[in-house]
Amino acid sequence: MNIGALILMGGQNSRMGGMIKGLLKINEVTFLERIISVLEDFPTIYLSVNKKFSSEEIKKYKEMGLSVVVDIYDDIGPMGGICSALKNCKEDYLFITACDMPFINKNSIGELQLNMKQNIDAVLFSKNKLLYPIGAIYSKNMIHYMEELISNKEYKLLKLIRNSNFIELPLENTDLSDDILKNINTIEEYEQLIRCYNK
Repeated sequence: MNIGALILMGGQNSRMGGMIKGLLKINEVTFLERIISVLEDFPTIYLSVNKKFSSEEIKKYKEMGLSVVVDIYDDIGPMGGICSALKNCKEDYLFITACDMPFINKNSIGELQLNMKQNIDAVLFSKNKLLYPIGAIYSKNMIHYMEELISNKEYKLLKLIRNSNFIELPLENTDLSDDILKNINTIEEYEQLIRCYNK
């Protein structure tokens, strides 16, 4: 199966005081570096950024071996980044994660890949019956659904998923840790994370 990886890093970072979440560090290693190391087996790792990123910043990410995709759509959240990447990627599928999810691992990605089938639009985890649309695999088949929703100014990924042909993997039925779905959204969450690592 022809699959690449995408890291979403084009958010507003407003709850993080404007700091780029992918550049936050755990033990001197940025979230972005941690995630890239997990994604090393993919033929291409795409990085989704918004138009606010400078050409110098984009050059730096390209030097890290990333294929940078600048959002086609402005300020519509993850939907815009995912749709832009699916349109620009050469693979038929993308594993999609976010730069504020530093605990994804190869086992969780492998579980998703094992369950991906040719006629399926997406494979994603759920926890307590709640679907997690990030940390999932999406097919290029999703592009037309996305464009339709975007044209109607509907940007919720869950609406996209529920209108597609998807496979749900309950986390409770696996040996995977809940941490794989955890994202660090706020300064308080980041400070708590650092305290845990410094114990």
